[in-house]
Amino acid sequence: MQNYFSIQLLRVVKSSLWLTSKKIPRTMRLFILFLICSMSFVHATDSFAQKVEISIDAQNQTVEKVLKEIEKQSGFGFFFNNKHVNLKRVVSVSVDKSNIFKVLDKIFEGTDVKYSVLDKKIILSTEMTSEQQQAVKISGKVVDVNGEPVIGASIVEKGTTNGTVTNLQGDFSLSVSSDKAVIEISYIGYQPQELKVIAGKPLNVTMKEDAQALEEVVVVGYGSQKKVNVIGSIAAVDSKKLESRTAPSVSNMLTGQLSGVTITQSSGNPGQDQGTIRVRGVGSFGATPDPLVLVDGLPGSLNDLNPADIESISILKDASSAAIYGSRAANGVVLVKTKGGQKGKVTVSYNGYVGFNQATELPEMCDSWEYAELYNKAMGKEVYSAEEIQKYKDGSDPYNYPNEHYLDKLLGNKGLQTGHELTVNGGNDKTQYMVSFGYVKQNGLMEHNHYDRYNGRVNLTTELAKNLTLTTRLGGVVSKRSEPSTPGGMDSAGFKAFSSNALRFPGLWATKLEDGSYGLGPKVLGTPLAWLDSGSFYDENFDKFRSNVELAFTPVKGLTLKAIGGYNYTGQQIRHYRSAMEITGGKKLGPSSLSDTMYKTVYKTFQALADYNVKFSKNDLSVLVGYTWEDESQRTVGGSRLNFPSDEVPYLNAGGADGQTNSGGGYDWAIMSVFGRLTYNYDQRYLFETTMRYDGSSRFPTDNKFGFFPSVAVGWRLSEEQFFKEAESLSFIDNLKLKASYGILGNNNIGNYPYQSTYALGKAMNYVFGGVYTQGAAVTTYVDPTLKWEKTRTTDVGIETAFWNNKLTFNAAYFYRKTTDILYKPSASYSSIFGLGLSQVNTGSLENKGWEFEIGHQNKIGEFSYHVNGNFSIIKNKVISLGVGDVEQKSGMIGNGSDLFLGYPMNMFYGYKTDGVFLTDDEVKEWHDQSKIAPNSKAGDLRYVDISGDGKVDESDKTYLGSKIPQYTFGLGLGAEYKGFDFNILLQGVAKVKGQLTNYAGYAFFQEGNIQKWQAEETWTNNQSNRYPKYPRLEVMSNAGSNNTLGSDFWILDASYLKVRNIQLGYTLPKRITQKFGSSNLRFYISLDNPFSISGYRKGWDPEINTDGSYYPILSTYTFGLTLKF
Repeated sequence: MQNYFSIQLLRVVKSSLWLTSKKIPRTMRLFILFLICSMSFVHATDSFAQKVEISIDAQNQTVEKVLKEIEKQSGFGFFFNNKHVNLKRVVSVSVDKSNIFKVLDKIFEGTDVKYSVLDKKIILSTEMTSEQQQAVKISGKVVDVNGEPVIGASIVEKGTTNGTVTNLQGDFSLSVSSDKAVIEISYIGYQPQELKVIAGKPLNVTMKEDAQALEEVVVVGYGSQKKVNVIGSIAAVDSKKLESRTAPSVSNMLTGQLSGVTITQSSGNPGQDQGTIRVRGVGSFGATPDPLVLVDGLPGSLNDLNPADIESISILKDASSAAIYGSRAANGVVLVKTKGGQKGKVTVSYNGYVGFNQATELPEMCDSWEYAELYNKAMGKEVYSAEEIQKYKDGSDPYNYPNEHYLDKLLGNKGLQTGHELTVNGGNDKTQYMVSFGYVKQNGLMEHNHYDRYNGRVNLTTELAKNLTLTTRLGGVVSKRSEPSTPGGMDSAGFKAFSSNALRFPGLWATKLEDGSYGLGPKVLGTPLAWLDSGSFYDENFDKFRSNVELAFTPVKGLTLKAIGGYNYTGQQIRHYRSAMEITGGKKLGPSSLSDTMYKTVYKTFQALADYNVKFSKNDLSVLVGYTWEDESQRTVGGSRLNFPSDEVPYLNAGGADGQTNSGGGYDWAIMSVFGRLTYNYDQRYLFETTMRYDGSSRFPTDNKFGFFPSVAVGWRLSEEQFFKEAESLSFIDNLKLKASYGILGNNNIGNYPYQSTYALGKAMNYVFGGVYTQGAAVTTYVDPTLKWEKTRTTDVGIETAFWNNKLTFNAAYFYRKTTDILYKPSASYSSIFGLGLSQVNTGSLENKGWEFEIGHQNKIGEFSYHVNGNFSIIKNKVISLGVGDVEQKSGMIGNGSDLFLGYPMNMFYGYKTDGVFLTDDEVKEWHDQSKIAPNSKAGDLRYVDISGDGKVDESDKTYLGSKIPQYTFGLGLGAEYKGFDFNILLQGVAKVKGQLTNYAGYAFFQEGNIQKWQAEETWTNNQSNRYPKYPRLEVMSNAGSNNTLGSDFWILDASYLKVRNIQLGYTLPKRITQKFGSSNLRFYISLDNPFSISGYRKGWDPEINTDGSYYPILSTYTFGLTLKF
């Protein structure tokens, strides 16, 4: 019924005609002119209304029902302010073929309701008395719950455009139309209020924060939706949650805050410390399982972003929410929306911090003299004499018998970390803008190890004409990452060579000798500390430009047409220089070398969208259709040279010509798509959504280039049902929604040319043709011309609830994801048949299923407010098919543990089970025969279990030993505020997950290397009656390891942990102080990231790391900062 639409403009005119024309806004003057010009046909309409005859017999009916009947018979619609017309009043009317006016006279007899006719509309209004028409001046003060002034709060006389804003003290004054007026007070982030005017009495207003203001709208694919109407499974984080972190990498800021999203950090190397994101498990063992990341609708990276630029991050987890992105959504979609400009005065915001970082964990190595004693034990003979051991111990000859701790000196340091973020925001009715600048500097634990990043962004929205808007988003990133490298002539290079050799080398060699020269080190290679001074480096430079231009046109109400163009440019240069370095005795490491490679990547896209929204009666319908075209190309050029005359000129033209190389290459890919979405809800109760996308990709052969990816979802908000609202016992439930979805997603991350044959060049392919030796080429790989899309079918059911005015929320969901036709290159060889290597084929399938739970609570008690947010996920991963024959893919145990077996998780550990160690040599004879895998076993060696029961231990006894994919993930955030102080803590953890330390990280004396304290203290050699030591007997190992280092559960560790990810304590100065220097907000804070953790992992090792010793420890960061706003 049209009378639910309250006409405010007429009342504005009636209450404001006494103002002078200068005080009347331009839009209001135009409207008055429109009314005057309309008077001629108002009279004509009035005459028409008198001719319309209606018949009504309504006894004891409400005014609402009678007016509906009049509308039905006459074709006229009623417009009025429903606060002035009592719809529930009961009347009795009985007329036969009477005009409308007589009926209305009877309905509103005895009331002050008047009516007039305009076109086909009957306007109901009340006449104002002379008392009401007298202007009244009011004044007052607006403060928050802490008594601090709210600056810039909007004060508006309800139903008019008459208003003002509060000043720096929170005070306001305003002339209103009468002493019956109502004023509306509002401010961003606070609950709006309405107050009746009391003549002669100041109005003191206390505003309460609106805890739900930032959660009302959720970003979805190609748009946004009200949170209560979203059916899909979406995890969202707003800018406020990111403000409590100071990490340079946005991905690490998200850790622990989102259910169903596992983020693992495996390195603390500056510029490479970002987390690996997995949404609801790992969806493929062939293609890349990373989610699609879109920044303002274009592909991007979380870790290039300035955190201050982010307005919100949404992660689309199910098919209903992600299918709109079709072929790239199988592993989830991360949508980042950057901040835009806002109408109003210019605001300037600054956030800056400075602090230091250090390793969360660092293994403790044995002293030199301990190493010598234990080495003698392991060898079973005296390699180091008692006199030598004593010299190592007493330090009497530090150059020949030192006690070096290379790892501590390399990675036991602290690095400076600082960041600065400046944002300018403002605009008017026509143009709004946001300009920002960011800078991050992160020094690592080693010298010459640092990361610098500069961010710039301009977001501009301009109304070019009525219903035509242009939005431009421009972003730039310049970054440089540097780390030391090893001198020339060594087998390994880069920072991993430092960490692995610092673990490996015993501290028996002095870095510098008495004469200042560098010591020989083991195998005459010097020491890791000497390599730092060599001038060798690895530099990686990025220049990135991101642009997004959007033109939006609204030709009619509800319809928006958009054209979007995007252009991304990435320039990358990698320079790796290894110097020639002299060590003692004239020994020189070398030769010097330089490799210099440059990459240029260009991404272009065009999108056309049509979005139509219409509401009628209780129906709300939205239809989106779109087309998108994307293209990316990369070109690479590089070269290398040897024998540089000086470390001061590390440029290719300075190197020698002998041995020089050059290289080049590139790739191109394109994708074209059409997509659509239909969203419908009835009365905010019954929800329905269906999406589709039809993708065509250059990465697939002609017959299979296109894929179709649909989804459907339904929802039911029980809390909106009338029976639910009328049940007094259920009044504490604010929201209760059930939802379910199903859909198909695709995976386009398979490489650029998987269906095309590869050719090899070289002497083996050359041949003589016509007496001339000619260069040849040969096909080396068999390709499958029928390659097709991987597809992931996803089912999701869930429930969302809110209680006690949203003070308590609880959400739960169950999901099932099955990926089929996985593109994978099996390890099985067909070369004996075809003479060619095997490329990718569609083979195998994988499933992920599990539960997600979220709970939140917030409350305010006086001046104290607090919140608690928790999430818990259960994710089970299983390989359910490996293709024809289901051939198990065994890739070995050491390293990443990527064996594939039916019925088990991917990334599993596969090996032997053990039952302690042999206590005597005689026990070896009594045990199962394990000579095939561990010949010549002796006391202190591991006892391998005969699982098959055939009396011997061999390959058939290998079994599943655990998975690197966590089955349980959880996070807990706690926060509180009191009188300007704020405190936040974030806990995160995983459980039922395994890890492994190998080579230098796990084995003592590996390749005659060092030994860690825990190995020395927990070895069977020290307690030969212990059946289950943490370390078997000590032995000196070759590259191949030993009987004890076979892949077995002895080396598989419980990698479960609980980490304190962040603690932040802040204090915001009272506004009465900050306003003295023109600031609206000044806050100081201290922040601790990764300060400590609880786990059962090996001492000195972070449980997030699985390594062979080539690693960079995860960092703890301690910072002090401030935020300032003008």
